[in-house]
Amino acid sequence: MKKSLKNRPIKGNITLLFWMLMISLSLLQSCHKNKYRWEPGISAPKYYPVGDVKIDFGNAGHGSLTNFDNGWGQTYGGVVGGKWKDIPKEVFISYVSAADNLVYGGKVLLPQEKIRNLFNEYNLDDEHNLGHLVVGMAPGGWVRVWFQTIDTKADDLVNIEVSKAKLKGQADNTIGEGFRNKKSKYWDKYKTYWQNHGIPYEAWANNEKEYDIVFDFYKQKKRKVGFNYLSADGTYYQNGGEKVHQKLPVQFHPIVWYSESGNVYECNVPMPKNFKKYIEQKKLKEVRLELEIESDNEHAVLYLVTNNTKEKILRFRNKTPTAEEKKNNDYPYATEVEYFIP
Repeated sequence: MKKSLKNRPIKGNITLLFWMLMISLSLLQSCHKNKYRWEPGISAPKYYPVGDVKIDFGNAGHGSLTNFDNGWGQTYGGVVGGKWKDIPKEVFISYVSAADNLVYGGKVLLPQEKIRNLFNEYNLDDEHNLGHLVVGMAPGGWVRVWFQTIDTKADDLVNIEVSKAKLKGQADNTIGEGFRNKKSKYWDKYKTYWQNHGIPYEAWANNEKEYDIVFDFYKQKKRKVGFNYLSADGTYYQNGGEKVHQKLPVQFHPIVWYSESGNVYECNVPMPKNFKKYIEQKKLKEVRLELEIESDNEHAVLYLVTNNTKEKILRFRNKTPTAEEKKNNDYPYATEVEYFIP
């Protein structure tokens, strides 16, 4: 005759409860391993804004009705929601591109195993590590999905592309008149940039190459020089070092220096349109750029230095910004610009 559970010895009950607890913990741990701490993000190239954005990973989403152009690969806005999520299989994307006035949309498949390996490599199942899956949206329907997190060992941002696609676009008459025609002052700076640089679809179709670049801008006697710059694909670099591994500049945005008397000169400086092709033809392992400010404190020459030979790239005149320009952080373009490379 079988004994009932309540009639079993206490020791047997404890043993049974112990194993039930172990099985439950094991199941919980197994479920936990399939979830990671990450949030969705959105991004657009600098000076090529997008609007009416919607992205949906199935278990996480993000969007913005406001136009934004935070910089290619940089995350725009914050997301509040549960952080423990499964690895998504795909992402639905919809956005309006201001540069070509088309609506782009569709689903992009995601490499789950690659993403899982990255999540594990950077310990995103840890309570203290948070990652992002960032969707970049560009003119022409070109999109990227990046894995982003902070490498705690190197204390540096990790930005790894995990997916790339081209979505179909279509005209949409419901796009607002102000967005479509761009007659307002809001669009002036964008139109000026487009006139200088066009819409470089190839920069999003083919990822921009990175170079070892030396900015020899800091040896000006009694002058302090600073600068940010943009690459062709709209990546915005806030440069802080003399030697970097980055994409080539298409525009300094802005470049600033102080004269010996303390006057400030600050402007945007477009690079020669064929600068990238020129560098590629030279097959340089390192791109060294040197800036020399002339004695009038307004003019400067940018050189390409190779094998101790200095080659003029451009000469321009800087100017003192107005109070309104400084307030809006929207600086004028350089004047008297001369280009010297073929």
